[in-house]
Amino acid sequence: MRWRRSASLPHDAPVDTGALRAAVAAGDESAVARLLDDAPRTVLAGPAGAALLTRAVRAGRHRIAERLVAVGADPDRTEFTGGVDLVAEAADRGAYSMVMALLPGPVARQRRALEAARAWLGGSEEDELRRRLGGGRDVTFAYEDVHEDVDPDNPHLYDPTPVAVRIHATAADGRTLTVETAHRALVTDVEKTIGTFATTPDELADRALHHARHGFRDWQASVWRLADRADEESFACAARLIRSPEPPHRRFALDLLSAIATHLFLRRPWRHGRQALDLLRAYLATDEDHPELLDGALFAHSWYAHEYGTGEDLYAILPFGSHHDGAVRERVLHELGPSMNRNPAVVDLCTARCDDPRPETREAALHALATYGPDSPELRSLFAAHLTDPYAPARLEAAAGLALRHDPRADAVLARFAADAEPESPTWWRLDEVRRRRARTAAAG
Repeated sequence: MRWRRSASLPHDAPVDTGALRAAVAAGDESAVARLLDDAPRTVLAGPAGAALLTRAVRAGRHRIAERLVAVGADPDRTEFTGGVDLVAEAADRGAYSMVMALLPGPVARQRRALEAARAWLGGSEEDELRRRLGGGRDVTFAYEDVHEDVDPDNPHLYDPTPVAVRIHATAADGRTLTVETAHRALVTDVEKTIGTFATTPDELADRALHHARHGFRDWQASVWRLADRADEESFACAARLIRSPEPPHRRFALDLLSAIATHLFLRRPWRHGRQALDLLRAYLATDEDHPELLDGALFAHSWYAHEYGTGEDLYAILPFGSHHDGAVRERVLHELGPSMNRNPAVVDLCTARCDDPRPETREAALHALATYGPDSPELRSLFAAHLTDPYAPARLEAAAGLALRHDPRADAVLARFAADAEPESPTWWRLDEVRRRRARTAAAG
């Protein structure tokens, strides 16, 4: 984001701190941004900025804190905190987003955050909270999931998966403490920021598996740190964990292999790529009874098969298209759909899955056929039959299939979707893609 300062204001012009304080207290990001536009940076770097930043941090307004730091507010000033270090305080609470908002700056600031977060790695959060509240057994705990904020610029990308847990501890005398379970993620990411690369793959995996919650910040931080390394030790870690009897261990290994694939294929081949493919094929041959793990394995397998395998490798996942779990069936359709012109068995699978009892799987089958399938009277009849599908996204894909074949039966259905589609929503983007592809093929014809 680019920040501007009005050229008409002198560097020492007064800041409307009253309005800014009110906007910060209300969490009104738009008002804060508007007021900061004309606030001189030299003023924001002084007591006025420190006061506003302290208010934002204490109120948990990490997006506003990020804006304030970007325009000069100094997280290292303590005249409004009673001498308390804001960065260390946020790291001690496990407030990941807040720490990341405050961290740009000198290495000393980052080291303070690292030290505060590392103090929590010796055991469980409950044990540390109990110790801080006096060590009695009468401390009670309450838990709530922590989610990422909705990005106002991309609300349709919101992921409801929790990223941490907030633990509220209450002593018998009423004293309370609250932390979030993101200290391990903070340690991992701040180490990377500082440039400390001595942490072993096994230690990084242990950090992720301490809570063993897929999607948690500590899980994701370890996955991406190991993906950045992508060395022999990282591969050995994945190969060890994928054979573990513990499902979370296998899930971590699959996430790591997927992250390495998507991270590296954009830049260079991976020398362990064929080994990873063989490892994944062997894994798929086991009797895995956790559909969410199979989904991850199929995704990773397809990446490696495309880059390092043969057609036989790629189509080895075809049998999973009839798996008892609908999400697994859907994954196969997503992975094989783009290559259906090279294998009639994929066309047959997608055609069969258009009548799948799971709506999302029907949508995936219709999308694959609409986007990559051939043109035939039989296929058009299939699309026409699904123009009244009870699941709206499936109806959209059926209409897309007809539209991309210039069949006018799609027009009325697409017009209804266009009338209701919110800008930048998945429906809006799909309609835009269909319109552009239809225009290109019409011109070519």
